[in-house]
Parts: sequence; C-alpha cells; structure tokens
Amino acid sequence: MVISGLAISGVRNLSDAEYQFGSATNVVVGPNGAGKTSLLESVVILGNIRSFRALSVRQVVAHGRPGFRVSGLISTGGRQYCLEQVVEHGPPLGRTLRVDGKTVSVERYLQLCPVFAIAGSDRELIVGGPESRRRFLDRFVFLQRPNHLTEIRSYRRALRQRNAALVSGATTAEVEAWEGPLAKSAARVIGARVDAQITLSDLFQQVWRELSAEASPAITLEYRAEPWNEPIEGRETVEVLYRQRYNETRTRDRQMGFTVDGPHRHDLSLKADGRSVRYELSSGQIKVVAAALKLAALMLVERDRNESFPVVVDDVDAELDSAALKRLAHSLGSERQLFLSSTSEEVLDLVGPRGCSIWLENGSSVVQGASTDD
Repeated sequence: MVISGLAISGVRNLSDAEYQFGSATNVVVGPNGAGKTSLLESVVILGNIRSFRALSVRQVVAHGRPGFRVSGLISTGGRQYCLEQVVEHGPPLGRTLRVDGKTVSVERYLQLCPVFAIAGSDRELIVGGPESRRRFLDRFVFLQRPNHLTEIRSYRRALRQRNAALVSGATTAEVEAWEGPLAKSAARVIGARVDAQITLSDLFQQVWRELSAEASPAITLEYRAEPWNEPIEGRETVEVLYRQRYNETRTRDRQMGFTVDGPHRHDLSLKADGRSVRYELSSGQIKVVAAALKLAALMLVERDRNESFPVVVDDVDAELDSAALKRLAHSLGSERQLFLSSTSEEVLDLVGPRGCSIWLENGSSVVQGASTDD
C-alpha cells in the first residue's frame, strides 16, 4: 500500500498545499516549528482519522479556520482510491469521510489505509493510563476483525444505559434489564482482546529482542480483566461471571453512580522481571518497547491482509539513539513506505531512488525532491 499524494488545508501551522510522495522512504527535514510533525500528523489522520499527538481533532485545526481538510491518493490491491476527510470545528464537531467522492462509514474508511505511527507520544502507551493501551488493542483487533468496532459500540451503549438507570433511581428490574446485554457484549470484547494479546505476545518478544540491547530483560504481555487476575476460559463463562458480578455489585454501583467492572476498566499489562516496565526500564528502553509493540501489530496485520502498510516515524533521530534507529530501520525493511521527520539533514541519506525529500520552513515546503518510482 502506498500514499502517493496528499492535499492539506487548515491544518495547524501548515500552509495549504499539495505534496507528492515516493513509494519508499520519504524524509521531511526542517528546523523546530517548521511543521514537520504536522505534515506527518496529516498523513496519519488521512488513514486513521485519529491524530498521534492530539486527543481531539479540534486541536489539529489551524487558528482562525473553521476546520481542516486532508485528501490523498492511495494505491492498494492493484487499485487507486482517493480518500478525503473534512472536519468542521463546530460545535458540534462535524466529520465527513469520502472515498472516491462518495460518503462512507467509519468502518469502511478505516479499513482502506491503516497507517502505523511511531512518535514521542508513544511513551504514554507504555507508562500512561490503561485507556491508551485499550485503544491500541482495540485498533489491532479491528484491523483484523472489522466487526470488533460494532461490538465495542454495543458494549458502550449497554454501559451507558445501565449507568443511566443506576443514577436515575430506576428499579432493580430496570437496572437488571441492561445487565444481560452488557455481560454478553463484555464477553465478546474481552474474548477478542485476549485473543489479540495472545497473538501479539510471541512476535512482540521477537521484535523487542531485535530492537533492544542484548542485556535487556524479557517482557511479558498480559490482559488484566479485573476483578479476576487469572485467565478466564470461554466467552460463555465470562458472560455468566459478569452477570453474577453485576448482580453482586448493583448496590455499590448505585452509590458510585457508574458501573465499576468491565472491559472499559481493563488493561494490557507489560512486565519486565515480574514488575511493571515503568519501574524497571529506562526512558530509552520504554521508547523501544512502544516501537516493538507497534511493529508487532503492524507485521501481524500485514501478514493477515497480505500487503504492507505505511509507517510514520516522527523526529526519528530524537526518539531513538543511533543504534536503536539502525535496528528499527532494519526491522522495517525496504518493502514498506516510510515517512520520517528530522531536524538533521543527515537523515536524508536514507532517501533512496524511490523515495522523496521535503524541506519545510515556517509551515511551507521550500524544496521538494522528486521521487523516481519508475
């Protein structure tokens, strides 16, 4: 899969412009504040909708603009598609997704051009709260099983309904009416996540060993499904256990005003020598752990769909030391389209005959090196 071109308007500090990319390594160079990260962010938003550096797409909108637009040409499966995303600041926030000029669903859009990003914000994936790890795991599941998004929505809908009943003083029967659908949806979500964790574990270990130094400890992945710390076999068993749990904790949840237990509180635990990696690893090692986790997911999705996907590495030489960078470049190989940013022109040495170089200054492209894909 290749992104051959990108048109941007209303994005952060970037001037409205069009960019052409090569099918191999594309390097964006410029001083701090030039707009390098914003350009790579636009590439990621084109494919994923979500930014790797902002919690809300509202933060992506340039000051004084009503919204932003990104569109791009992608080639996949022997076909070319034009993806377009228009976001209106609001309120309320508005988003329109189009493929070849036709409005499409989120599920359809997100399946077309997944982009994998490695950036400084990835540290939060490892040491931050569990929400980012749940989001990572759910995206990995979705890219292999698109119906997972429907299952997540069903769970959230049942969760909202039970929570609303809890705080409104509804009768026990009215609260209980939502506990069956909630338990069923919870079992489906948990089952998919546990399967994903098991699938990820072995390849993650392999990639971690390749990217890290020889003395680095082994790291284990574990899906933590409170209040049970041990694995639960079978979705029917999970559903029954949650029905029982919601019945047992109904009084407590009324007092709290929300449902305490469920996959909305679960975590993907990463441990080194039996302790959380945040306490065992250095800051540099944590960056490599995040990169290994994302690369393992990338490789598994590529294996499942039998094609390669674009990879973005923001501020490449700042996030990883030179040795780790060389190992990362080796792991990524030459078959994927890469987008790298840096303040150092030395990174331009990575641009090959099918690549492209872009110099940015004050949000505008000063020079763009033409790619040679033929």
